[in-house]
Amino acid sequence: MQAGLVIGYDPGGNNAHGLAELQVRDGQPTQLLTRTLATAEDVVSFFYSRPFLTAVGVDTLTCWSTGPSGWRPADRWLRQRYPDVRNSVVAPNGLYGSMGLNGMAVLVSARQRFQDVIITETHPKVLYWQIARARYDYANCREEMDGALASRLGIVVAPQTEHEWDAAISALAALQSSEGRWPHDLHRTATAANERLIEPCGKTRYSWPE
Repeated sequence: MQAGLVIGYDPGGNNAHGLAELQVRDGQPTQLLTRTLATAEDVVSFFYSRPFLTAVGVDTLTCWSTGPSGWRPADRWLRQRYPDVRNSVVAPNGLYGSMGLNGMAVLVSARQRFQDVIITETHPKVLYWQIARARYDYANCREEMDGALASRLGIVVAPQTEHEWDAAISALAALQSSEGRWPHDLHRTATAANERLIEPCGKTRYSWPE
């Protein structure tokens, strides 16, 4: 990668859409900007205003399962691998609509605008545990969480909200995915006999750092 733009997105409800814009040169971050937008339409408009886009990391379901409770192989893998934070991985059928609907709406729009963009799913709470071995608690551990992210990006990290922090770590995941540094793709975990994966926005990844 020469110059690139990597986006992280944390879909929420009204006035709670976290967005991180990570500028990259020669595979290394140079600047991170975060903001909170009002609606998914604002996020789509942001995407469409950019002339190019390298990769996107989104805290949403980038594919769906037809199996019991909507569980996917990636979900089961995370729950088994990280017992201390397994309850953070919720059955897809029980997730809030803002996460699933807004997230997929933005991804479908992004893929229509940038057909070759790399898309990776993220899970900020479990990902933070993996990189810091600490529980996610932005309200009480903001400095520690910002510091953990800054040390991995090598630049200043200054999100103003939890949603913006989630977007920022999602941008980190997208960068590492696009550079091939996190080759483990949880979406390649084998499906069970009673399920299949549905991909509304085409092929995506679930890049993981182990």
